Amino acid sequence: MSEAKLFEIFINSLDFDVTDYLIEELTELQSEIVNDATFILKDNIVGDVKSYGGSVKKNEEKFKEFMKKAEAELEKDKYKDIKKKLKEYLKKLSELIIKTCVAIIPLKELPWVDVIFRTIPRISYHDKVQLMDNAIAYYGEIKCFVGRTTVYGKIKGQEPLFAPFTGNIDLGGYKLDESQKEPKSHIFPYMSAIINSLDSTITKNQLSKYHEEFQRHGDPICDFLMKDSDLSDSMGKITTAIESERVKSDTAVCGIIVPLPSEKKSIVLISDESQEQSRFGNCFEALLKLSSLSCQIPSPAPQQPISGGQVSGPSGGGVRTPGGQELKSWTAEELANEAQKRLATQPNLPTWSEGDLHKLAEERGSGIPEGMDVWKEEELQDLAEKRRRGGLNIPEWKADQDMIECASCGYSLRPGWKKCPVCDALVGESPENGTDEPIEPSNDNGADKPIESSNDNKTDKPLESPNGVQTDDPEQEADFSEENTDP
Repeated sequence: MSEAKLFEIFINSLDFDVTDYLIEELTELQSEIVNDATFILKDNIVGDVKSYGGSVKKNEEKFKEFMKKAEAELEKDKYKDIKKKLKEYLKKLSELIIKTCVAIIPLKELPWVDVIFRTIPRISYHDKVQLMDNAIAYYGEIKCFVGRTTVYGKIKGQEPLFAPFTGNIDLGGYKLDESQKEPKSHIFPYMSAIINSLDSTITKNQLSKYHEEFQRHGDPICDFLMKDSDLSDSMGKITTAIESERVKSDTAVCGIIVPLPSEKKSIVLISDESQEQSRFGNCFEALLKLSSLSCQIPSPAPQQPISGGQVSGPSGGGVRTPGGQELKSWTAEELANEAQKRLATQPNLPTWSEGDLHKLAEERGSGIPEGMDVWKEEELQDLAEKRRRGGLNIPEWKADQDMIECASCGYSLRPGWKKCPVCDALVGESPENGTDEPIEPSNDNGADKPIESSNDNKTDKPLESPNGVQTDDPEQEADFSEENTDP
């Protein structure tokens, strides 16, 4: 299992929630961050800004209990290879809490009733464990319902784009309590889950798919947003995880529009990971323009009924396509009635229960007709082996264990032979004492001409058979060779 996966398992097992450590009293550092975030809005702020900051000291007992649980989890064997890095991660948690702050800013004459600013400190554990605390986000609820979830991001080497999101957002297991009466954008864990979903592989794949398979065109909402040059310029100033090198992926998502159907509203969120002071202005500017333009997205025009004859259909009514074609539709009750009618008109076919089928299977397995050949598994394997050899039962060839090889040319010698019939080397003689170099056996059968030795010092003398009988007939010598080549 990879280190990243083990880190993910460890973090999920801790169930850490920074919300448990947020208090209304801010530290000096947190106050400076909130002042920078609200400075660009000071002319539009009405009422008091509600600020919250993370504190370990105010929740010291809770944090100690959490660390005790984390250290117990760390002792498991599956973490032994990355135990050192996980300890460094735990040390960074207190700093992450301190660097977390939120401000709910009431505004006038803007698309939102109020806008929320927050920091997004993250602990990166890819190459080394480090706290990255420069990321921020602005988000708010607009009183406009955008028809579908839409994301904004960048692909390395390509222009930024908007893309439609199909399916449910990957909230990492978080379940929103619909009974809560406060605005969804004020629920810190819910918004944290949405922010984390921007790094999800599912979200990035939606952006890549729209770029590669649909050529960045086809969705009415995305097409409308992409046409606005002012919005494109403002969104282009946003620094994503690619530029900040927080992730190694070639795709990064930094903005999202989440529709809230029950409230006829939409959440618009923009995050920026720049280290420059200008990130506050750039992030808010992008949020403002995207929110304003989202309220101008044209709604689909309602379909007008087509004059002329109506298409006959069930009592449940029909669905009309954008092209004017009316499709049949049925309710669940109508479908059930249709199924009953079709069953009633079916012919009388035999039916079997599960027990009947088991009984039939047993009868068929035991009732083998008389005279039918039956094979065992071993016999079938032997038969398959014979067929593989072309139907011939050819035994596997094995070398004769009693035969030795000539030390000079490698020819196989029968027991009792005193010298090699090919190169005339004496049996047991090394190549240095016999021939100067080994001789390759001839391809012909040797019946027409005698076998010649490569030994230049060889003198003409009668040939000696393996039985000790001398002969001058080269054909007899060839016969010895042919006999010796028979395995």
